[in-house]
Amino acid sequence: MSPQRVFLAVALPVGVFIALLLPSWTGYDEFSHYSRAVDIASGSFFPVQNDQGTGSLIPAAYAEGTDLVILNYQEGNNPTNWAHISELMELRPDGRMMFVDTRATSASTPVAYLPAAAGMSVPVVLDAPGIVVLWAGRLFSLAAYLGLAYLAIRSAKRFRWTLAIVGLLPLNLTLAASVSPDGLTIAALLMTVAIWTRVEEGEETPLGWMACAFLLLALAKPPYFLVLALFPALLLAGRTRARLHSTLLGTAALTIGICSALINSSENYRAVTFSLIGSSNFQPDVQFARLLSDLPDFILTSASTWFRELNDYIPDWFRQLGSWESALPAGVGWLFLVAMITAAVRLDAADYLITRGLSRSLVGVGVGGMLLVLYGSSYIYFSDRTDYVGIGIQMARYSVPLAILGLIGWIPRWLAHRFRLDRPGGQAGAIGLVVTAVGVSLALSIVTWLATGDEIPFG
Repeated sequence: MSPQRVFLAVALPVGVFIALLLPSWTGYDEFSHYSRAVDIASGSFFPVQNDQGTGSLIPAAYAEGTDLVILNYQEGNNPTNWAHISELMELRPDGRMMFVDTRATSASTPVAYLPAAAGMSVPVVLDAPGIVVLWAGRLFSLAAYLGLAYLAIRSAKRFRWTLAIVGLLPLNLTLAASVSPDGLTIAALLMTVAIWTRVEEGEETPLGWMACAFLLLALAKPPYFLVLALFPALLLAGRTRARLHSTLLGTAALTIGICSALINSSENYRAVTFSLIGSSNFQPDVQFARLLSDLPDFILTSASTWFRELNDYIPDWFRQLGSWESALPAGVGWLFLVAMITAAVRLDAADYLITRGLSRSLVGVGVGGMLLVLYGSSYIYFSDRTDYVGIGIQMARYSVPLAILGLIGWIPRWLAHRFRLDRPGGQAGAIGLVVTAVGVSLALSIVTWLATGDEIPFG
C-alpha cells in the first residue's frame, strides 16, 4: 500500500462527508471567507471600500441563509436536518445585494480563495441557493487540498507516511473541506516539506514546480510563508546544488510573502474572533510596541501558555471541527494523537533515523519560532491586554498546519529504533490505528451535527 493511495482512500470520503454534513457556514470564520469567495466568483477580486467600510457585496439571500442557521439552532433543532436544508434551498438571489464586512479576510490574497471561488462561479452565475454555492465552494476547496497533498506525498523522498498521516488529521481535513484559506495553506506547506525532503536527499526538483509551490505558500495565509526561511538556513549545514536552488527560490518567495503581508495589513483589520470573545480595542501599533518592549516576558508567557493550554489544543484537532464540538473526551483525543504518531514513526522509521544533525535541529527550532510568531500575531490582533490574555484562543487551528514539521523536528530518534517495522503485519496495524482515529473522530462529529450541539458561538 502506497501512502498517497491510503491518504486518498481515507481523505476523499471523509472530506466529502465533512463538506456536505458540516452545518452550513459553521466552519472556522466560514461566512466571512464564503462572502469573500462569492465576491471573487462574481469578478471582484478585492474587498470594496464604501461608506459602510471595507467588505464584499453579495446577494442578500446568501447572507439571510446564516440567519436561518442561527434561528434553527435557537429553536432547539438539529443543526443538520432535512427541513432546515429545504428552507435554505428556497433562498435564491432576487436582485437585492448586501454589504458584508470581510476585513477578517484581508490578510490573505485572492489566491487563497481561488479554489472555492472556482467552484462557486457556475452556481453564482445561475443564481443558485446559497447553500448550493457553499457546497460547491467546499468541494472545490477539498479537491485542491487532496490534489496538492497527494502530489506532496508522492513526490517526497522522506517522511511520505508522516505527510499522509498529518494530512489526515481531522482538523486539517475540516479546514480543507470548508470555505477557508487554511486548507490551501496546509496543502502548500505539505508541498514545501516534500521539496525539503528532496533537497535533503540531494534530489533536483524541477524549478518550475518548486517556484509554484513556494509562491503558493507565499500568497496563501500569512504568516506560514516564514517556513520558507528554512531553505536559506539549510546552507549552514553545507552547500549542495539542490540547496542553492531551493535557497534562491525560497528567498524570492519569502520576500514576496513579506511584501504581500505588509501590503495587505491594515489599520482597519477586524478579526471575526472579536465577535466570539467580546470587544477589543484594535490598536496593532500599540500592541506591537508593547510586545517588543518586553520581549523576554512575551516569550516566557507564550511558552507557558503553550504547555498550559496544550490539553485544549490537541483534543480540538479531533473534536473541534468547526463551531460544533463533539463529545469526544480530551483524553481520547490525546490517545488518537499518540496512535497517529506511533503509526508515523513505525512507517517512516528509516527516515527519522537518517534525518539528524543541524538540518533536523533547524526544523525543530523553526517550529518553536513559528509558534512564537503565531502567539505574537494573536496578541496583536485579538487582545488589548498587557497580560497577554487571549493569545491562545485559536492556537489549536493555528498550530495544526505545523504538525508535520513538529513531528520531523521534535520526535526523539530512539522512538524510531523502538517502533521500527520488523515483523509482518506491522504496516497494516499502523495504518489501522490512523483510520480508527480519523473514523471515530468523524463519526462523533457527524452525530453531533445531527443533534443540537453545546459549544455554539451564538445563542
